[in-house]
Amino acid sequence: MGASRHSSGAPRKKGGPWRVVFWIALVVLVASLASLGALIFSYWQGQSSYEELAEQEFTAPDDIEGASLADFSVDWDALRAINPDIVGWVFVPGSEINYPIVHTADNEYYLTHDFKGTEGFLAKHGAIFLAAENEGDFSDPNNLVYGHNMRDGSMFASITGMTDQARFDELRTVYILTPQGNYRLRTFSLVHCAADDPLAQMTFSSEEERVSYVQDKMDRSVVLASDIPAASDTTKTFAFSTCDSLPTDGRYVLFASVVESTFAASADGGAAPVDPDDPAAVDGASKEATS
Repeated sequence: MGASRHSSGAPRKKGGPWRVVFWIALVVLVASLASLGALIFSYWQGQSSYEELAEQEFTAPDDIEGASLADFSVDWDALRAINPDIVGWVFVPGSEINYPIVHTADNEYYLTHDFKGTEGFLAKHGAIFLAAENEGDFSDPNNLVYGHNMRDGSMFASITGMTDQARFDELRTVYILTPQGNYRLRTFSLVHCAADDPLAQMTFSSEEERVSYVQDKMDRSVVLASDIPAASDTTKTFAFSTCDSLPTDGRYVLFASVVESTFAASADGGAAPVDPDDPAAVDGASKEATS
């Protein structure tokens, strides 16, 4: 009988190329999880910092609907000690919007820096800021305020959710608090537009131009706003802008007009601050603002 045959050659490596694929996939998975964890931490850290500010420096009355504007208080001295760029506070009851507003001559700075001046990985939230083209005391006919649209729902992300009619209706009231006085606003339009849309107009050459600007925003609203004044009856407006996070790189801009304020009309037709500790003066200013 012939001799039995035996296999020859080097022993086969265990796993072969699939072992390499496995380790590459494992490394990619670990790196992805680490990146996701870091992103979640940065979001948590950023929002926690703002929540701490709101808890320590901003006081809203228990009964917001029944309160007067003088019942809202902000510790401006404490905020100035942290950041001298502070000019106001924006608060929308029922939403995540409850933040300080800063103002500089550079519209880029607070896209990458938070209120405490932190930059980089832990400052993805940036800060809510008044446009550099505006006066820092909100005295312009139209005041444009910017904020990021964060994936965790913070900063101005609530504005994008207002494309839902019911949600828009729930969040019609906006408070702007300043060292000079406070405003209660009511929204009248939500505009979805391209990034280069000429919305950033703060002053106007004539009253007709200003009214035309306001009417245009009313006409372009993507939701219906009930009980709004005529464009000619709005003397001061605020616009709150955030990106839409869509491939088209558009913007959502929420417009609001003044319902009441703690400012009294001055002799030159402008607005003068009222002592918030004087209830009669505040009440008078509020009635004048709504008349």
